[in-house]
Amino acid sequence: MNSYIDLDALWKVLVASLLAGAGLAAVFSLSLVGLSSGHTAGRAGAALCLLIVAAGIVLGLYVMLAK
Repeated sequence: MNSYIDLDALWKVLVASLLAGAGLAAVFSLSLVGLSSGHTAGRAGAALCLLIVAAGIVLGLYVMLAK
């Protein structure tokens, strides 16, 4: 174990950033597919996906700006 680098914390940050980055992009793409479908259920799903993306953005800003 290296005393200068906390590998456990680094691994947690890497996994969280990959999940948040790729996950939010995937959910946003699902919302675009739902909007382009033209069906009422697709638009409702798209609205839910966009709410999830907005919540992820707000959570990210809160975590970065919290002191």
